[in-house]
Amino acid sequence: MSPFSGSRPRDKRPFPVHHFLFALAPILFLYSYNAAKLPIAPSELVLPLAVSFAAALGLWLLLWLVMRSRSRAALVVSLFLVLFFLYGRAQDAIGPKTTPALLPAVAIGILLLGIVFFARPLREFSGLTVFLNLASLALVLINLVTGIPALLRSRTTNASASGAPAAETTDLPDIYYIILDSYAREDMLKQAYGYDNSGFTGYLRSRSFLVGSRSRSNYSHTYLSLASSLNMTYLDSVADRLGPESDDHSALLHMIGDSRVVKELRRRGYTIASVASGYTGTDLGDVDVHFAPRRALSEFQNVLISTTALPLILDRLLHRSQFDLHRARILYAFEHLPDAARLKHPVFVFCHILSPHPPFVFGAKGEEINPQGHFTMTEGSSFQTADKEEVRREYVEKYRAQLQFITAKTETMIEQILAASPQPPVIIVQADHVPVAFRDWDDLDTDRLGELMTILNACLVPTDSTGPAWYDSISPVNTFRLIFDRVFGQNLPLLPDRSWFSTSELPFRFYDADQPEAYESVRRRRGAPLTVLVFATFDARRPTDVAHYARRLIGLRYPGGNRSLTGVYVRRPRPDSLSVPAAYEAYRNAVKSGGLPDLGLEPDSYSGPGPDRKPVVAFFFANRE
Repeated sequence: MSPFSGSRPRDKRPFPVHHFLFALAPILFLYSYNAAKLPIAPSELVLPLAVSFAAALGLWLLLWLVMRSRSRAALVVSLFLVLFFLYGRAQDAIGPKTTPALLPAVAIGILLLGIVFFARPLREFSGLTVFLNLASLALVLINLVTGIPALLRSRTTNASASGAPAAETTDLPDIYYIILDSYAREDMLKQAYGYDNSGFTGYLRSRSFLVGSRSRSNYSHTYLSLASSLNMTYLDSVADRLGPESDDHSALLHMIGDSRVVKELRRRGYTIASVASGYTGTDLGDVDVHFAPRRALSEFQNVLISTTALPLILDRLLHRSQFDLHRARILYAFEHLPDAARLKHPVFVFCHILSPHPPFVFGAKGEEINPQGHFTMTEGSSFQTADKEEVRREYVEKYRAQLQFITAKTETMIEQILAASPQPPVIIVQADHVPVAFRDWDDLDTDRLGELMTILNACLVPTDSTGPAWYDSISPVNTFRLIFDRVFGQNLPLLPDRSWFSTSELPFRFYDADQPEAYESVRRRRGAPLTVLVFATFDARRPTDVAHYARRLIGLRYPGGNRSLTGVYVRRPRPDSLSVPAAYEAYRNAVKSGGLPDLGLEPDSYSGPGPDRKPVVAFFFANRE
């Protein structure tokens, strides 16, 4: 029967809803998976969910009209959705250098076979419809259970505690905080990238900028670095509270979004403005003025699109890719940042520009570059081949070209800011961390640990201000301490300039960049046999059951790895100790009381459902040499 028929007999066949649920489940899964570690604004879900549901509904109604069966039409829609949402992941798995026409041909072939199979009018596939209804409902419910708490945490994280601005004080300078992501220091650029950046640093000095010729970043990741600089503090207390095994970035994003610097400037009457970055956590929205292009995607939306076949469709039909949108966002930042000079003074402007960081979308003269593969803002996944030397050569070449263009745009932007400012402004041009052509985030060559923390760091302060002097090795943690003293006379003491490296896997386990021997011991333990300490309640009748359970835990913690098991210890946890910090405390207490041997102080950890789906906390100790 057609969905547009006027009357029809009662239909007792199961009503299909799986196609609607399959339209929602992948989006909810991606949200719940990422929001558990990184707060994502709930508003970012609305458009993808609405578009996906509407597309499923429209396609289903069209196929129902053509096939004259709501069940068979729904099955075709579900097949299409599965192929659509898995396309990007399949493309990532086979690599960007695979024949571009191969994957679309395979996907279209599977879809056509499915249409032929489900188009047979003699079958309604009632049993399959019931199964898919239940399976898709289970997927949605599971992701709602994990996603709703993350959504509530995101709302809390994005709530601001900043008060109302004070009265306008026009005699204070505007302050621009400009982050050029992954912009390396002059000596590093010359040594590792074969690029002489003295022209740019010379230009900055000619414009009275103070340039830190020995500056290093305090941390090796964007969120750590900006949370530190915007709050003028190191992050030891955050790491102590979360524990070295945590990968939860919520506290860092809260520190960036509701920072000590912004609170202080708002209290002094500053208008707070930001420029859209497209990067979760640094795209500040709780400000007085937010500069953003009309057509822009958030980081979550970009990741979601990259997992689907939509980039292929947009590129073929509209000739407009995610790389084009990213390129337009960067150009928008350079072009509109000077507009802040026309706002109510004084103004504080925060601008995080995701360049010269990958993706590499500009040539040396600004020509458009469209990288192979799907769009990503993650450096490591942009360059994945077995030939590391080839990767480095490609990275160096493309980074150097993009840096030349970004440098030229930065000079132009500075000139426009200076020309539009009613009085001499404070301008900070700084990097958050260095590029990674010669670095593996999780297996760093410790011989170059301190060297690879080097960053661009330049500051223009009014010449008539007094306070502590700028020095060559100043690091971002002291930037606003110095500026607040020079501009406001706050007399904030400068902190020791330290640099801390951590891996992307364990961002809060810090290693002193000036003491690389501590991290070197970690590198030597990679691949070593493991002793596992398990905090769980599970049924084990024989020792072999325990060993099998531990080996499966190793597989969960090190997927795709080849780590051997040399020993297992099992502790039955108290109800309040089934978390990594509590379990680690219980382990150390057991060592002190003689209940367990001392297995080590810095284990890797796993927390979550175990092989039997019951909650577990496990620690993995590499055998000592």
